[in-house]
Amino acid sequence: MIRSRALLTIATLAVTAGLAGCGDEGAKTPAKITAPSAGPSASAPLAPERMEAIFLDTTAAHLCSVQSRVYTDPAAMAEAYASKPLYTGLADAQVEQYQQRVIADPAFAGRLTAQIQATCGTSG
Repeated sequence: MIRSRALLTIATLAVTAGLAGCGDEGAKTPAKITAPSAGPSASAPLAPERMEAIFLDTTAAHLCSVQSRVYTDPAAMAEAYASKPLYTGLADAQVEQYQQRVIADPAFAGRLTAQIQATCGTSG
């Protein structure tokens, strides 16, 4: 339970920071994580449920990737958590709305926590 709370706190901090870009290309940061492609009908609008899934899946994969690395520099670790993954199929404004939902909507934050646990393989 403590670990999932820590992951949620880290996720919230990363979202609050706006998932700003990494900056220095020479720094040891994880590769950008992208959501699976929407398929051949990518030009068609995505259903709200699919957009939420893209946000949750991509955010969880990004945070799991960062958490799986060892950082000797706390600033590099913070930078990695704050880096922005590529949300394939979502506009920046949509990503911002979902980031705000993580902060303001406990149920949505709980879904992100559950997705992080499933993606990272943690049980609590």
